[in-house]
Order: sequence, then structure tokens, then C-alpha cells
Amino acid sequence: LKMCLFSTEKDLPDRVRNALILIQYLIIPFYSCLLMFQGVLNINGCAAQPLLPVWHIVAGSTGLIVPLLYLLFDDLNPALAKKCPGLSEALDNVVVFVLPVYILFEIAWLITGTVWVVGVDVNECDKTIHIFSVVVIVNFWIHILTPLLFMLCLCCSRIFPFLGYCTYWNIMKDAIELWTRPVRLGICLIIALPLGVSMVGVGVYSLQSCSNETAEISFKSPNNTFGTNMTATDFELDQDMLDVEMHHIPVWLIVAGILVVLVPVFYFIYDAFCKPEDVKQSTKNLSQLLVILFLLAGLAWAVVGFVWIFGAHNIQNTYCGHNSTTYWFAFASLIILNSLMDVWICFKICVILYWALISDE
Repeated sequence: LKMCLFSTEKDLPDRVRNALILIQYLIIPFYSCLLMFQGVLNINGCAAQPLLPVWHIVAGSTGLIVPLLYLLFDDLNPALAKKCPGLSEALDNVVVFVLPVYILFEIAWLITGTVWVVGVDVNECDKTIHIFSVVVIVNFWIHILTPLLFMLCLCCSRIFPFLGYCTYWNIMKDAIELWTRPVRLGICLIIALPLGVSMVGVGVYSLQSCSNETAEISFKSPNNTFGTNMTATDFELDQDMLDVEMHHIPVWLIVAGILVVLVPVFYFIYDAFCKPEDVKQSTKNLSQLLVILFLLAGLAWAVVGFVWIFGAHNIQNTYCGHNSTTYWFAFASLIILNSLMDVWICFKICVILYWALISDE
């Protein structure tokens, strides 16, 4: 008996399949490469748990297997089935064995990383690698538990239909009917505009204030403050590096705020030109390219935010220092954006499961 583990184009609507492609070919590889980069960059950054950076490298490396599996069985295997049915069936049988082992390893490795992060001494571990580890592990648990909870609700509605079947499906159907383009754009505008405008406003204000205060610090620094082994040139270089680092967070807020404000525009492009099937192919390809480039820019700038915010030194500055209002606003904004991304991914996972397991349309 041949088992088809990966959906073909006939199983899911194009708009749902586009979301699946976006997750498996863009978001998963991007976060996997980010994990590997952080692990290699901070390979000696946690004395309390030296294996924590190794955890990132292994987690990122195994994460790159996911798009390879999808590419093999979603694109190559169907074409191979027409020419070599026996080889195609053998590959399907191989994945029946490999996939459970891979999933069990991922869960075991996630549990291992959770134990290591919980038991680490924060004072003996680099702040960047520690906080990044906490964020990544929380995200992983959310992404694992979301489909499990969704399928649990599905099983309960099937096993106990008199308790939740009618109510559950009525709610689902009503939600699907109300989930129109104006509603989606309205939610996007309500979330994106206040957050983006506030990020740009705080970034511009703190950038001006930080520049003025930095100039005063540079002007008032006396010559006798140099250390015994520090020359005036060394002090100027250190002061220049300090000035540049203090501008990191305001600049990140301004650019990130502009990207957030532009989210409704690109979502409209995605919703109006990428989802429908009756759009010209050239228009759809151009729209998909614009959306992908925008997502890549947003993800790349989010990585910059993680590096600049979590890796900020203990700089004493009223407007741009480590404990300033600007710093904590940027920290909160980054966490909010990361949470919104988690909500979006979890929502897309539920949509994919709904169409794959429930919907008969």
C-alpha cells in the first residue's frame, strides 16, 4: 500500500497552498539559518552551559531538512512517480520510517534545549545567546502545541458531537464567512498603523535627543580621563564606536516602524493579486516577488533588531542607553512583532490543517 504523506496541488486551494509554501520555503529556512548563525557567532558565549550554542547549530541544521523533504516529496516525487513508480513508492516507504524518527528527535532536542536554558546561570552566559534561546524555545513550543491543540479540539468534536460538534462547526463556519478582505485589512490597519507610527515617532525623537547628548559627552570629556594605556586616538575611536552603537536602537525603530506601516499595503497586494486564481500570471508573479522581498527585508531587519537590542552594552545615556525608555520600548516592540509573527504562523497552521483534514470544499 502506497502512502501519500505530502499534499499535491489537488488537495489544497491555491491560497492555502501559498501560505504553506511561504512557511516551508521561506520562514523555516530563514529561522534555521538564523539559529545556526547565532550558534556559530556565540560558540564560546555561555560558560554556564557550553553546549547551548551547539544546540542552536544542531537545531538550525535539522530545521533545514524540512524544506528539503517538502521539495523532494512535494515536487520531485510526483514527477518521479510518472517515470519510475517503483522508486517513487520506495521513497514514500522510506519517509514513513524517517519522518517519525525526525519528529521524535526534534521534540527530544527541544526538550534538551529547554532544560539547558532553564538551568543556566544568567550571570555566566552572554545575554544575547541566553535571551535569544528563550525566545526561540518559546516559539518552538507554541508552534508544536498549536496543531496538537487544534487536532485535539477536532477529535473531541468528533468523539463527543453532542457536546461541541454543532457549536464548534457553527462557530467555524460563521468565522469563515465573516473573514472577508475588508475585515482582514481592517485588523491589519488597526494593529500596524498605531504600532508603526509610535515606533517611528519614538525613534526620531530619541535619535535627535541622543545625538545632542552624545555631542555634549564628546565635548565635555577631559583629557585626564584617559587610562594609563589609552591614548587620545584610542579614546576617540572608542567614543566613535560608542556614538554609533547608541544610534543603533533609534535607527532600528525608525526603519522597523516604516516597514510595519507598509504592512497593510503589501498585505493588500498579497490578498488581491496573489490569492485569487483569475489574476494574470505576470501580475501574480510580480506581486509574489514584491511580497517575498518585503518579507525578507522584514525578517532580516528583525534579526538586526535581535542583535542590536539583545547585544546592547551597558551604556549610560538618558535617551539611548541600556536602561533608557527608548531601549525598553524597542525591546517591547520586538517582542510584540515576534508574538504577532507567532500568531500569524499558528493561524496559518490551523488554516492548513482545516483544509487538509476537515473541509470538503
